[in-house]
Amino acid sequence: MLLDENTRIFISESYELLDDMEKALLELERSPNDADLINRVFRAAHTIKGSAGLFGFVNIIEFTHVVENLLDDVRNCLIPITGDLISLFMRVKDHIASLIKNLVDDSEIDVNEEKILLGRLNSFKAGGDEKIQEAEVVATDVEVESGSGDQVESECWHISIRLGEDTFRLGFSPLVMFDQLRALGEIVSIRMANESMPSMDSYDPENCYLGWELTLKSGVDKNTIAEVFDFFDGSRISILPPRSRISDYQRMLEELPENDQVLGQLLIEIGALTENELQQALRHQEENGGLSGEILVRQGAVQPEVMGKAIEKQQKLRSDKQSELSFVRVASEKLDKLVTLVGELIISGAKVSQIASDRSDDELAKSMESMTLALENMRETALGLRMVPVANTFNRFHRVVRDTAKDLKKKIRVEVYGGETELDKTVIDKIGDPLVHLIRNSMDHGIEKPADRARSGKPEEGVITLKAFHETGTIVIEVSDDGGGLNPQKLLSIARSRGLVREDEILTNEEIYNLIFEPGFSTADTVSNISGRGVGMDVVRRNIESLRGSVVVRSVLGKGVSMIIRLPLTLAIIDGFHIRIASESFIIPLDMMEECVTLNEQQRKRANSQNYINLRDEVLPLIQMDDYLGISKNTKSATRMNVVVVKFAGKKLGLLVDELYGEAQAVIKPLGRVFQGVRGFAGFTILGSGQLALIMDIPDLVKSAVEREQIDQYQQYRTDVNIDDNPISLH
Repeated sequence: MLLDENTRIFISESYELLDDMEKALLELERSPNDADLINRVFRAAHTIKGSAGLFGFVNIIEFTHVVENLLDDVRNCLIPITGDLISLFMRVKDHIASLIKNLVDDSEIDVNEEKILLGRLNSFKAGGDEKIQEAEVVATDVEVESGSGDQVESECWHISIRLGEDTFRLGFSPLVMFDQLRALGEIVSIRMANESMPSMDSYDPENCYLGWELTLKSGVDKNTIAEVFDFFDGSRISILPPRSRISDYQRMLEELPENDQVLGQLLIEIGALTENELQQALRHQEENGGLSGEILVRQGAVQPEVMGKAIEKQQKLRSDKQSELSFVRVASEKLDKLVTLVGELIISGAKVSQIASDRSDDELAKSMESMTLALENMRETALGLRMVPVANTFNRFHRVVRDTAKDLKKKIRVEVYGGETELDKTVIDKIGDPLVHLIRNSMDHGIEKPADRARSGKPEEGVITLKAFHETGTIVIEVSDDGGGLNPQKLLSIARSRGLVREDEILTNEEIYNLIFEPGFSTADTVSNISGRGVGMDVVRRNIESLRGSVVVRSVLGKGVSMIIRLPLTLAIIDGFHIRIASESFIIPLDMMEECVTLNEQQRKRANSQNYINLRDEVLPLIQMDDYLGISKNTKSATRMNVVVVKFAGKKLGLLVDELYGEAQAVIKPLGRVFQGVRGFAGFTILGSGQLALIMDIPDLVKSAVEREQIDQYQQYRTDVNIDDNPISLH
C-alpha cells in the first residue's frame, strides 16, 4: 500500500508509543502504585487515539477509546493494578500494533481477538460507573467550596478556543475536536469568534482564523478536557470549570486577542456570564491591571507550592518542545542512500588523490588534502546518522522474558548493561532475531525451575544479563544466564549418538560447547512450543556470521552460560590498512591492527621454519599469507618481510606480508555469489588506482589459525625452546 508521508509518520510514532507503553507496563508490574507509569500508559493510548482521529482511522479510534476509558479508571484509582490487568494491557498493546500494521500491508485483523479483548476490557470496567460518578461529584464539590464568593452562576465548563494559523497545514480537523468534546458531555451553547478575521486583502486561504466560545456540560475533570486539544499545536485554549470566579474570566479576557467588550458580549450570548458579572470582571481588570502569579498567590487563589510546581512544569514542557523541534525524522532508506553516495565520493576522491600525487603539483596536493579531510568528516557524520543505541533492541526483550517465563512457570528477570553502546542500524535490525532465540534458549534450557534453584541454594528468580561494549573495532554483545550451565559430557554423548562426533575423537570443552550450533542438535528431552526440535542455534550462528560476526560459548556447570557475540560496528565504510601480498592488494580493518613489524632476512628464515616469533617476550603465531591464499611464491620480494600484528577476541596473530602502503578508507562492497563459501574475506573495495582489493576478515583468520592449531601448539614454547635474543625492529 502506498502511504503518504503523514501516515508514515503516524505509524512510526505509534510504534514508538507502543514500545513505551510496553516498557511502562513491565515497570508497572514491579511498581503497581507508580502514578507516573500509569500516566505513561494512558498517554500512549490517548495519543494514538487522537492521532488516529486526525486521519479518520475509525477502527483504531474505537478500540483505543475503550482502552482509554479503562486506563482512566486505573488512573483514578478505581481499579487496582494486578498481574491479570497487566497481561490484558499487553495483549491490548499487541492488538493496537496489529491494527497499525494493517495500514501498511492490509494484513488481516484478528476480529475474534478484538472481541475477546473488548469483552475483558468491559468486564474490568463493569461495576465502576457508580464509583466514578461519586468521585466526580466530590471533585466538583471541592471546586465549589474553594470559591471566594465572586463565582459566576453557570454550572457548565467554559472553553475558549483560538486555533493556530498552521492548524490546516498540519492536517488537523476541528470536527475531530468537537466529536471528542461531545463524547465527554453535552455542548450546551457555542458561538464562533470571527472578529479577528482579516480583510480580503490580507487573507491567506491556507491560514486558520477560526475560534469559538462554548459551554460544555460534563462531569469529567479539567485534564480530560485539556487532552482533547493536545494535538492542536499553536492554538490558544482556555478552560474554566463550573462556577469559576469572575477574576478567572477577567484573566481569560486579558489573554484572548479580541476586544474585551466584543468578547464579553460573546460570553453573555452563550450564557457563560451575566451582564453584571461581565461588568464586574472588566472593572476588576481596570483596577488591578491584570493578575500575575504573585497576585494570585497573595489573594490566596493559588498556593505558593502549586505555583512553583506549575512554573517548573511549564519550563519543562517548553524545554521538551524545543527538544522535539531540534529533531527531524528521516526514512532509513534515505540514510542508506546517503551512505552509498558518500562511499562513491570516497572512491572518486581516492582516484583524484592518486592522480594528484603523480603530478607533483603542490597546490593540487593541498586542495586534495582539504578535500580528503572534508570527505572523512562527511563519512563520520553519515555513518553516525545510522548509529543507534542497542538499548532500543535490548528493551524489547523484557516482554519476551516476561511472557516466556510465564509459559515455563519460572521466575526470570532481565538486567541490561551498556545499552548506550551504539551500533549500525543495519546490524541492529539483523541481530534482533538471533538474540531472541538465544534468550529463549537460556530460559528453557539454562534457568531452572524455582524449586530446583532453591534446592541448589540459588534465588528462585533467575537472571538473564544482556551486556554490550566496544572492543578492538567491534561491538561485543553478551547474553548470559545464572542457570545450570552446560554439561560437556552430556553434550558429547548426544553428539556421538547422532553421529556428529566420532567415538575416538577427543574434543576440548570449548569445542564441545560449540556443538550446540550444529544442525539438529538439541539437549531438550521433550519438544515444546519454545524449543526441542534442534532447529535454531545453527541458524543463529549462520545469521551472525553473515554479518561478519562470530559467537562463542562459555559455561561453568552449575553457574550458567554466556554467549559472546562479536560484530563489526558498521557494514558500510571502514578505516583500513593497505598491504600487498605478492602482486595482490588487500585491506586489513585498522581497528583490529595492533602494530607493524619488519623482519630482516635472518629473522624471516627463522619465522618461515618455526611459524612464530618472540615479540617482546610474547609468543606471536604467524600465518604465511602467500601460502594461506595460495599465491605463487616466485612473485614475492626476497629481501624483506613485514609482519602485521592483528588482534581479535583477546588473541594476537601475525600476518606475513610483502609491502605496507598505509591507511586507506575502504567502502565495503559485497562479494558476488561465485565467492560464497570462500573464507577469510569480508568483501572488497576499489582503490584510488582503480584496482580491486579484498578486505580481510580478521575474526575468520584468527578462527582458521586456531583450527589449524597454529596457536595452541606453542603453549609449551617457553619451556621447550630458547628465546632468540635477536631484536625485532618496529616499522
